[in-house]
Amino acid sequence: MLVATGCSSLVGGKWAVKVNGDSALIKDYDTRVAEAQKTYEKQGMKFDTEEGKAAIPQIKSQLLDRMIEGKLIAQEVKSQKLDPESAKVKEQEEIIKKNLGDDAKFQDTLKQQGMSEAELKNFLTVYEKITADVKAPTDPEVKAYFDKNVANYSQPETVKAHHILVKTEDEAKAIITQLTATKDKTTILAQFEQLAKEKSTEQGAKDTGGDLGTISKGQMVPEFETAAFALKDGTFSTAPVKTEFGFHVIFVEKHTPATVADFAKVKDQAVQDALIAAKDQKFGTYFDDLRKKAKIEYAKGYQPAT
Repeated sequence: MLVATGCSSLVGGKWAVKVNGDSALIKDYDTRVAEAQKTYEKQGMKFDTEEGKAAIPQIKSQLLDRMIEGKLIAQEVKSQKLDPESAKVKEQEEIIKKNLGDDAKFQDTLKQQGMSEAELKNFLTVYEKITADVKAPTDPEVKAYFDKNVANYSQPETVKAHHILVKTEDEAKAIITQLTATKDKTTILAQFEQLAKEKSTEQGAKDTGGDLGTISKGQMVPEFETAAFALKDGTFSTAPVKTEFGFHVIFVEKHTPATVADFAKVKDQAVQDALIAAKDQKFGTYFDDLRKKAKIEYAKGYQPAT
């Protein structure tokens, strides 16, 4: 029994990586990988598919990196004698929880990121320390930031679209003929949705009626996007639209043109964003230097891919 216990302890003490001599254990790493996979699965990821299998090495690499970062930040907390339980840190953590929705989503996000709550507090503590002297941006700096990131404040061109996906061009033409024959144009959307439920090969169409929601440019394949954005409100494609998925009949419910943000109206938000960007830049430079100076040793089989 003593021998078995000793062996078990030895296995549990094996490390995946050492950061300045501080070991990140394999058992802890494996636990984080398992928890992250469960969180991804909640979001619909299936790890028995080709896509899922291909994602696993990248996820594992990211999680090991996160453990390294956690060790480095914990070492800084200790060496600088910082307090991760300070009121400021707790306030920041509560803001994050609120933005995510609730504690369950907060915990899932931590697991997906491969981070413990203690590591998050350490990060917030060091971030606050390093960026404390970053000053509020000047008006010219805010304007420059806005001009560089104007797309983030503007409304892109969008369409609220529906579609019916079928395998052959003849099937699509038959649907178009049926829709064209509709005399009461006020019911055209309802008829389109019914046809989508009956005929579309898209998974989930029976529930959604082919509703794609609001889409902006760059979200769909080029052939579909070109056809959808060319349609006027309340109209459907009069010819089948061929893509790699099959043949589509597209209906556009609403077309919203792009609008460019008015700087004066979004200035307050731009001030906050520019300040955060300046803090992130300073912290990023600090952390990159910290990692470059660190002694990082990987156990066999845990080295990063080159």
